[in-house]
Amino acid sequence: MIKILLVDDEIYARDNMAKLVQRRGFDVCVAGNADECIKVLKEENPDVIFLDIMLPDLDGDHLFHYIKEVNDKALIYFITGSGTIFTEEHAKELGAAGYMQKPVYVENLFALLDEIKIKFQKGQS
Repeated sequence: MIKILLVDDEIYARDNMAKLVQRRGFDVCVAGNADECIKVLKEENPDVIFLDIMLPDLDGDHLFHYIKEVNDKALIYFITGSGTIFTEEHAKELGAAGYMQKPVYVENLFALLDEIKIKFQKGQS
């Protein structure tokens, strides 16, 4: 089963997204800040990470680089409500697998999760 780590300090958004991801058949773990992310990353070794850009203890750019050092195979998708500051182009430049704007719409999330399943079925991680 594909394991997804959701990193978002907004509890309501994170918990709702976790329920939706689980409903699509993924194993889900969550973190509310960078420290929790690092701990869960080491314990759970997720295949996919949805990473909020604006965390209370570290910005997404720096955490992204740390995650890649620890687990360079994980697919990382940035999520943010501040699209004017952080763009999809910037996410791609960093090497992220993708980018989602908040609020995350169910249809868009499900479409992305379907794409992720296909990537893993083909052996691409």
